[in-house]
Amino acid sequence: MRLLVLSPLLVAAVAALLLWPSWREAVGHIEAELRAAIEREGWDLQVEFHEHGIEGLVAAIGERVERELDPRARYLLLDRDRERLAGNLSQWPPDFSADAEGYGHYAEAAGGAVAARRLELFGERLLLVGRVSPVPAFESALARRLLLAALLLTALAALATLWFAWRLRRRLGLLLHEAEEIRRGDLSRRLVARGRGDEIDALTDAFNRAFGDLERLLSGAREVGAHLAHDLRRPLQHARREIEEALAAAPAEGHAALESGLARLDELDATLGALLRLGRIESGGLGRTNEPVRLEEVVGDAIELLAPLAEAQGRTVVARLQPCTLAGDRHLLFQLVQNLLENAIRHGQGSIEVGTREDGTLWVRDEGPGVDPADLPRLGERFYRADPARGTPGSGIGLALARAIAEAHGCVLRFENLDPGFRVSVCRDPGPGTQDPVASSSRQAGG
Repeated sequence: MRLLVLSPLLVAAVAALLLWPSWREAVGHIEAELRAAIEREGWDLQVEFHEHGIEGLVAAIGERVERELDPRARYLLLDRDRERLAGNLSQWPPDFSADAEGYGHYAEAAGGAVAARRLELFGERLLLVGRVSPVPAFESALARRLLLAALLLTALAALATLWFAWRLRRRLGLLLHEAEEIRRGDLSRRLVARGRGDEIDALTDAFNRAFGDLERLLSGAREVGAHLAHDLRRPLQHARREIEEALAAAPAEGHAALESGLARLDELDATLGALLRLGRIESGGLGRTNEPVRLEEVVGDAIELLAPLAEAQGRTVVARLQPCTLAGDRHLLFQLVQNLLENAIRHGQGSIEVGTREDGTLWVRDEGPGVDPADLPRLGERFYRADPARGTPGSGIGLALARAIAEAHGCVLRFENLDPGFRVSVCRDPGPGTQDPVASSSRQAGG
C-alpha cells in the first residue's frame, strides 16, 4: 500500500519538476515576441512622426485602425492637453503603469490583458502602442493540458503500481499459505517457486532448503525419542514383573518400599507412553480420524472421569458447556481435555471451571496463583515445568501432548494469568485486532 501511494506521488512530482521549466520557457518566449512586436510598431510610428509630422502620424494610426491589420493592436495618441488625436482607445487606461523603459500592462473592460509601451513624442505628446497579450489564455490552456498530462501519468503509474502490488501480494499470499501449512506440522510440504528466477524465487529456494534441514533434524530427534521410549518400555516391564514377584515374597515391612518403586515405574512407563503418542501425533503417523465430534459431550465424559479426583482434594468442577461440533478425532480430543483437567487438579487451587462455546472454543480455569509471566511462553514445551510445579508429580509431557493434539486439529493452546486464577484455552487464532472469544465468554459468565 505504501508503494501504491508513493509511486504516483513520485511520478507527479517528477512530472511537475520537468514540466515547470518548459512552461516558464514557453511563457517567456511569448512575452519576448510580444515585446519585440510592440517595439517594432512603436519604432515605425516614431519614424512616421519624424518624417511626416503629426498629421502623418495621425493618418498612419488611422489607417492601421481602419484596416484592422491586427485586431489585437491597441493605439492612442494624445496632444499636450491630453486630448485624443487618433487610435482605437477612447481614453488613456487608468490602471496602466509603465516601467523606466515605458513598458507595462493593463486590463481591458472586456477582461483581456494588454501589454503596451508609453512613448513621449515631441511637443509633449503621448503615444500608447500595445497588443492584447496571449499569455493568460496560453497559460490557462497550457495549465489544463499539463494538468491532464500529469493526471494521466499519475493514473498510469497508479495502475502499473496496483498491478505490480497485486501480483506481488498474490505471490506472497500463496507463499504465506504454504508456510502456514508447514507451520501446522506438514514438514514434508515445500513452498512453490514460480520459475521466474527472481528474488522471490531465490528466497523460496532458501526457505525450502531451511525447511528440509529442519524436517531432517526434527525427524531424527523424534525417531531417536520414539526408539528410546519404545526400547525402554521392555526393561521397565521386566523390572516391574520382578518387583511384583519380590513384593509377593517379601515380608510386610518391605512392602512400602517395593510399592513406591512400582509407582515410580508406572509413572516412568506413563511418561514413555506419552512420548510415543506425542511423537506419533507430531509426525502425523497416528492415523487419527476426522469426523464431527460433539465437543461438549467429550468434555462431559472427561469431567465425569476426573471429578472424583478433584472432590478427593475438596475441590469442585464447574461445567459451562455450550453445544459445539468440531471436526477431529474423539479419542485425541478426550486425551486433550483429560490432560488439561489433570493439570488444573494437580497444580491449581480452588474450583475448576471447564467451558465450551459454539465456535469450538474450550477453556479450563482454576483459582490458583497462576505462573510467573516469564514461564508463560514456554508452557507446552516437552519436559518444561515451571518452578512451582517442579516438586509435584509429573514429567512435563501432559501440556506438550495437549498442544500437539490442539495443533493437529488446527487450533492453538493459550495460557493466561487471570485475577485470580489461571486459564488454558483451546481455540482458533482470532488474529490481531480481533476480540478474544475466551475472554468475552469469561466476562459473560461473571468473571
